[in-house]
Amino acid sequence: MQHLIGVLLLMPDGYLSLMKTALLIAPYFVPRRRVGSLRPYKFASHLTSFGWKPVVFTIGTDQDALTEKEKKALRDVTVKQINTPFDRTTGSSSDQNVEPKHRVLSEWSDWIADWFDRQVPMDTWVFLFWSAYTKILKEVQSLDPDLIWSTGDPWSGHWLGHKLSRDLKKPWIADFRDPWTLSGLSLRERSFLSNRADRKLEKKFITAADKIIFTAQATEDLYKNHYSLNSDKTDTIYNSFEDSGSNEKPDISQTWQADIDDSKLNLIFFGSFRRLSPINPIAEAMAELPGELQKQINIHSFGTIEFKDLETLNRFGISDHFKTHEKVAPEQAKAVFERADILLVSTNAERKSIIPAKLWEYMLSDKPILSITPNPEIAEILKETGAGIHYHNSKTAEIAGVLKHAAERKLRGETVLEIERKPDQIKQYSAKNNTRKLAQIMDTITGDEQ
Repeated sequence: MQHLIGVLLLMPDGYLSLMKTALLIAPYFVPRRRVGSLRPYKFASHLTSFGWKPVVFTIGTDQDALTEKEKKALRDVTVKQINTPFDRTTGSSSDQNVEPKHRVLSEWSDWIADWFDRQVPMDTWVFLFWSAYTKILKEVQSLDPDLIWSTGDPWSGHWLGHKLSRDLKKPWIADFRDPWTLSGLSLRERSFLSNRADRKLEKKFITAADKIIFTAQATEDLYKNHYSLNSDKTDTIYNSFEDSGSNEKPDISQTWQADIDDSKLNLIFFGSFRRLSPINPIAEAMAELPGELQKQINIHSFGTIEFKDLETLNRFGISDHFKTHEKVAPEQAKAVFERADILLVSTNAERKSIIPAKLWEYMLSDKPILSITPNPEIAEILKETGAGIHYHNSKTAEIAGVLKHAAERKLRGETVLEIERKPDQIKQYSAKNNTRKLAQIMDTITGDEQ
């Protein structure tokens, strides 16, 4: 018998047949290029290493295609798309080539859609899941999964996970990538009634779930205290980076052709400055520096800078030092990071219990990280890994001091920030290690703890 099992384990099809099945409900999943798609993708691509066969249900998109690396990672993963007749989360936001009369109509339709979105509990994807539920239920029944896992936001993913779990009497894990109603800063504008409904739904889902997983210990503590949850009801699994391994040959085609003045101190923010990731903390620190030193520093970001932020930069007289670039493909991240002296993390001061996913992306690089965020948990992670330094958003003078110190060292040809990276500590936050923890939780819930 042991010999037979050994043979099966050596055979891909036989190995998969021995696995338990996990239904992963991920409203956003690759190739959709949104932050929320990366966490379920990383779990799905590694679960087979830990005895679980993932089947992903996601909202379909034809705007992007899987990269070769993603195709390879998902070769043993079944992905089922729920097709939608419309999708406001894809496509370009630029309207510079649109005729004025059509632009007005577009603005009106966007206003109506935004107003409607504020009135709907959870999010408007719930209508897609509700309308397709009979078909989804039939497919899931044929799969007969051992466990259901859903992630939010979009929070309607939990609506689908909860309903399937209840109808099929399957254990359910609810994955909260961010705080929902307990956030100091709402991800979406809500009306009074929809906010009230959200609170009721959140409580309902938290009560029903067999396990609730968060992406920061601070978020887990927030929810445990608010809902008086037992310790065995919750857990934290951080977001992660994909460790490609030191033996993997670099893809020389994935370069970043950008006009970077390497004589300057270059800080790269791998994203767009927005309400949730504000420009103000780094701009205010820059404004503290003398003009001659400001000239030695450039801050790089991707996409456009919003008008109100441009006004701030112009008021400080530092707009020339904030450079913008076209957004790049995921495979180019390493090439982008190589051009930085410092990698920047910025999060709204009201988001006190979250850890930006960007922090984990930066772990791929050996460049120092400057975190300007309100969650002290990030300071502990950076200290543990030796990957960078952390300041609260309010510490403008201290942040300015770091910029001054780094710029002066760059002028002298010295290392801009002295850090001692600890590879073994960093490795614990890899996607594979985090998936191992999720698989152990799944095994415990299904009564198969090793």
